[in-house]
Amino acid sequence: MNNYVKYIENRMSDDEKEMLKKIYSPTVVATPLADSRRDVCVLPSGEIRAYSEYHPIAGRSGDIPRGTYLSSVDGGLSWSTKYSKGIVHSCSYFEEPDIYLAVDESDGLCVYRSKIGPDDEAPEIIRLAEKSEGFHCSFLPQKSDFCDRVWFTSEIGDRAFFFFSDDWGKSWERREIAPIKPFETVFPHKGTRWCVESGREPYAIELSEGKMMMILRTPLDCFYLSYSYDRGNSWTEPEESIFYGTDTTAFLLRLSDERIITFWNNTRPLPEPNHNATLPPVGDHVKKGFGEDAFTNRDAAHAAISEDGGESFIGFREIILNPIRNNADFRHAGDVRTSLDKSVHQFQAFELPFNKVLVSAGQNSASRRLLIFDVNWLYETSRKEDFLGGLGNITAHTYIKSVSDSHAWRLGNGHCAWNRAMSAYPMPDPDGEPSEALLISKHHDERLINDIGGATWNFPASPRGRVDIVTRVIEKQARFILSDRWFNTCDRYAHILSPFFFEISKEDVGDRFFTLSIIYDTVAGRADVLVNGERIFSLKMSRSAPTGLSYLIMQCDTDGDSKGFYVRSLEKTTL
Repeated sequence: MNNYVKYIENRMSDDEKEMLKKIYSPTVVATPLADSRRDVCVLPSGEIRAYSEYHPIAGRSGDIPRGTYLSSVDGGLSWSTKYSKGIVHSCSYFEEPDIYLAVDESDGLCVYRSKIGPDDEAPEIIRLAEKSEGFHCSFLPQKSDFCDRVWFTSEIGDRAFFFFSDDWGKSWERREIAPIKPFETVFPHKGTRWCVESGREPYAIELSEGKMMMILRTPLDCFYLSYSYDRGNSWTEPEESIFYGTDTTAFLLRLSDERIITFWNNTRPLPEPNHNATLPPVGDHVKKGFGEDAFTNRDAAHAAISEDGGESFIGFREIILNPIRNNADFRHAGDVRTSLDKSVHQFQAFELPFNKVLVSAGQNSASRRLLIFDVNWLYETSRKEDFLGGLGNITAHTYIKSVSDSHAWRLGNGHCAWNRAMSAYPMPDPDGEPSEALLISKHHDERLINDIGGATWNFPASPRGRVDIVTRVIEKQARFILSDRWFNTCDRYAHILSPFFFEISKEDVGDRFFTLSIIYDTVAGRADVLVNGERIFSLKMSRSAPTGLSYLIMQCDTDGDSKGFYVRSLEKTTL
């Protein structure tokens, strides 16, 4: 099990324990020094360290020296910056042989073995592959609960690998995972996606004795899973999972009580455009599927928990939204020397005492964060939003026409990034109430990729539920969508790609605030729509939703301009 949990608790004072116990919903505690992957580790002293990049590209390490890390000795509540020694840096400690193992990719794929730990200046180096093979995106080593096998995952382009050792890292074997089908250009796509490298960035955990599960990144709108029933000696051909997500990286955490938490981006990017018609033009590598024009699905990070060994999951909740998701100068936010990507994709997570979890998520100092939450938060069944705290809990951005692809690098920052603009605004309540309401409208603006206004809101997933929206239609109509994943507010196909949608016009409801209720049942495949408690029509579910529904997307997408509609509050309850 996760022995490191007891190390952390033993280090904490009584006051620190009480403060950690009080954390419930996701709470940001620090900004890590490097993009999330494998830079966080727990030492047997109970200290948690979050290192800077292992070997940053010259000129991109910013003001953070290479040998720097964040240190927490109070369970992740507070962090201080320190200089490190040695070359091992972030590593996994294994108590039984009293040994540390780390993975390094700077000069080929190597494993460091050490009796000292992160500060070891001369660890034993086990070379697994030459630099020419190109292994990268490796994760920290893990150990089986049932034997002395340790393992880690890595990749070469579109090939995923599982490495394992039965002698505490002295010798290693590798297994290659079967490839996944490439992306196919079908409606609503008009161009190819970053599809050549399909089945990347694998991560594997142990489910039970002998059984393992691996999750893989794909461009196919969902992650794929592969299983092993012999401790990783062989793996099944990857198959579709219930986790939606495109060209992002997932992470799996097995808790001490054997529950499993998945961290991923339950998001769908905008459809791929005709890359031959893009102005300015994108490179041939994007047209051929070796790169991306812009990432439009990395602004919301999610978590879900399983109590049955990964057969089903609960939650599907946003644990963090990109802090700069609404930034008009998004491409230049943050520090180009720390990362050209800006997102809350990529994860690393550790169990903490008292049912808490520490998560490192994201890329670039402007976006990435260390946060803590209570596992029980994933079990909530309802959520409310009244906008008294602003727009911190919703997505409400659209995109400004921007330079795409890696051409943006020439502008100084922003890898595959578009600048943003708001697509919904908090405005004074139109009835004169001493509060603000969210205004979603549509106005032609040549500077934007389209004129759709909208907002996207997450709630705890369930197959049956009720969503109440206090709203007022000012002009024309309002569109409401219930879905099982995050969509961009400006996605013109969100409604036809979701299980339920409908539109309400001013002529239907008059010029007044009213409570619009949607009572849905994904098992029965239908939903009822009510106005102030009176049913006005029903809906048939147009797409399956095996994990239930977890999103409300509201859009103003009319012919011509529209003053749109106001939203005072949102509430979801599970039935």
